[in-house]
Amino acid sequence: MILAAGKGVRLSPLTDEIPKPMLPLGDTTILGNILRIFKSSGIKKISIIVGHKSVIIEDYIKNCDYDLDIHFIEQKERLGTGHALMIASQYVNSDFICVYGDLLFKEDFIVSLISKFRASDSIATMALTQSETPEFFGSVLVDEDEVVGIFEKSDNPPSDLINTGIYCFKKEAFSYINRTKLSPRGEYELTDSLKMMIDEGNKVRWMPLGGKWLDIGRPWDLIDANMFFLESVKHYISNDSEISSRSKVDNPVFIDSFSTIDSSLILSPCLLSKNVKVGENSNISSSVIREGVKIGKNCTVENSVIMEGVKIGDNSVVSFSIIGDNSDIGRNVTFESQSKEGIKFEIKGELVDSNRIHLGAIVGKNVRINDNAIIRPGQKIESNSIIKR
Repeated sequence: MILAAGKGVRLSPLTDEIPKPMLPLGDTTILGNILRIFKSSGIKKISIIVGHKSVIIEDYIKNCDYDLDIHFIEQKERLGTGHALMIASQYVNSDFICVYGDLLFKEDFIVSLISKFRASDSIATMALTQSETPEFFGSVLVDEDEVVGIFEKSDNPPSDLINTGIYCFKKEAFSYINRTKLSPRGEYELTDSLKMMIDEGNKVRWMPLGGKWLDIGRPWDLIDANMFFLESVKHYISNDSEISSRSKVDNPVFIDSFSTIDSSLILSPCLLSKNVKVGENSNISSSVIREGVKIGKNCTVENSVIMEGVKIGDNSVVSFSIIGDNSDIGRNVTFESQSKEGIKFEIKGELVDSNRIHLGAIVGKNVRINDNAIIRPGQKIESNSIIKR
């Protein structure tokens, strides 16, 4: 079961017109990557809880050949993770695995989690990971392999273990989920359901996630997720691509069919999807370039995610940024991305410290940035905007 109904407000403007699980991750999407992991783990029947812009997810699944038995369950009111499973309880009558639809995690973990769950006497098994900042996530207290407490965010968390949003449940867990009360913030929280299971004498066990884990909740998390995805890219250059003899292509990079590289430098790790055009004397490094992107002459693109159909004019520099679908970046445009202090970014009307000194801009879809513009670090550009010099 994949929870994919949320709107992803903190990821605006990227999620204004698409669901968060449909954001790009390498040559797939966040949701597509989870489905790939499920399939490789031997899971064949999947329910996806949908809500915000659900048609986009449904069309995506219909147009992809995952060879999985996928069903959609609509969560019309988004009243929390517990609420999503309350609705699912009407359709699911077996033990199940549950994963939040905005996660990136180690591919082989699911098999290990299922194995531990099946061998245990627990009503639920949680995947946990250590965090240097558990106060931002809420924490979980354990005694050997048993969960004994689940705590909300606080300045003094009792543990550095946090909930990753990956669980296995016995079907009997639904009886607790369906009795969960509305929380003070107006949602039915799955963590409250788990607390009830523990309070009523059930065993809730845990295992360490191991490897990389990302909760893609803020725009810069999507940059990090794509950089992590690139670490697993295998070297591939399509026979249908055209790379000039004066180009230098590092190893590993992924260059898909009908892409052309004209006397340019492609440094690993990089992924260029289909029909990407790179003009002469350009440098592309540590970036995901999606289908149909056109990059002009003498450009630099580094540590960035360039979404489908984007045009980048000659002599432009894009650094540590995300550019939304079909945006048009003029000539001589510079995306600045460095600061001596943590770069702040506007989320839900408030400036939030990104806690990083390298962050460019987050650009929505169909944006036009005119020639010679300078885009400051941490700038948020709404979809359909026109940015003048």
